[in-house]
Amino acid sequence: RALSQVLFLTPHLPGFLLRRRLRSHLLELGHLDRALLRLGLAQLSQEELRAACYLRGLNSTHLGTAQCRAWLEQWLRLSCKLEASEASLLAHSMVLLSLNYCQAKD
Repeated sequence: RALSQVLFLTPHLPGFLLRRRLRSHLLELGHLDRALLRLGLAQLSQEELRAACYLRGLNSTHLGTAQCRAWLEQWLRLSCKLEASEASLLAHSMVLLSLNYCQAKD
């Protein structure tokens, strides 16, 4: 339910609907990640980097451009290796990578 707020999903839905929407959102995010990997992070502006991090669960307001790029590179390495059947692993990774990254920088 906490992750649903980051991903712009209504957390007050019944569990089975929330899981379905979350899985759908994560699959779409996987497609975006593969496209972003092909494009290359060097092509993104600072605002686009921050938006990409935010969409993947990281609050990047207190991070510099290099930190956003490093986190996004780490995210893409993980995300693009996972299959569609591993969407749950991607969701949990989103939480772990975001929380641990913020704590490491404090």
